[in-house]
Amino acid sequence: MIYTLTPNPSIDRSLTIEEIRFNTVLRSHKLRLDWGGKGFNVSRALRLMGVDSVAMGWVGGGTGKMLADGLQELGIQTDFVWVDQDTRTNTMIIEQSGDWHIKVNEPGPHISAEDIEQMFFKVEGNAKKGDLWVLSGSLPPDVPVDYYAQLIGLFHQRGVRVYLDASGKALQLGSQAQPFLVKPNVYEASQVAGFSIDSQEDAKRAALHFLRMGIECFALTMGASGLLLASQKEMVFAIPPKVPVKNTTGSGDALIAGMIYAQLREMTLVEVARWGVAAGSASVESEGVSEFDVARVQALLGEVDSRVINVM
Repeated sequence: MIYTLTPNPSIDRSLTIEEIRFNTVLRSHKLRLDWGGKGFNVSRALRLMGVDSVAMGWVGGGTGKMLADGLQELGIQTDFVWVDQDTRTNTMIIEQSGDWHIKVNEPGPHISAEDIEQMFFKVEGNAKKGDLWVLSGSLPPDVPVDYYAQLIGLFHQRGVRVYLDASGKALQLGSQAQPFLVKPNVYEASQVAGFSIDSQEDAKRAALHFLRMGIECFALTMGASGLLLASQKEMVFAIPPKVPVKNTTGSGDALIAGMIYAQLREMTLVEVARWGVAAGSASVESEGVSEFDVARVQALLGEVDSRVINVM
């Protein structure tokens, strides 16, 4: 089974306006709600590919109920720990032309020590050998920064494959716990590696830094510049095709779903990278978060420029 754990989910509220201006009243002519959070985005993208998963997280209040109902309407199974405060709402303001946007993320609800313990026991009860777990997104303010690392330690005992998509100290400690795959962006990876990543050579150095921790796969997302996907045996660089951009939110989560889809089918590292980049590219063409047509992903596969690169 595949599980996605989103510790700090949200309702993503997107408002489209004609032009972003400051110190004035702006009127939106278009509103969109998406049931968000990075792990939930992965579950949504997997569902579009015909792959089932269970979405887990801390949710609460009226917004938490909206999120739970929305995911279930999409056909995504959920298993939540309910908390006292409302799930956060993240708001994006988008210009109709698509040139500029503003996004404001709320910090998230209070998570009590009892809530944290309850989630750990819930994960412990579900984790079984051969499962795949995606630990994704920021940790709420009250959750210890080593929470992902604790879970990865549990997963190692159970024979579970883990994907980690985090940032800051949670990424560093989680990486040291040796998950199967880590997917940072350039900024997140540079914080852990200790140097700026400004070129493909820097990206390769960063990959080696993470792989030496004992991580089996390292996926560095570099925006329009592409994806560096490295294993203990080889490295692949995949450059996305140029596509019209409507919404970049969740594109990295769609990329993870594409990689999972390919790895479940035991494809080569090059094909895994191609599926990830194609899914991420297809998702930015959609107004929704981590939404795409699978036929479009398949069409984009042939437009992804992918190649094996020298490690040294």
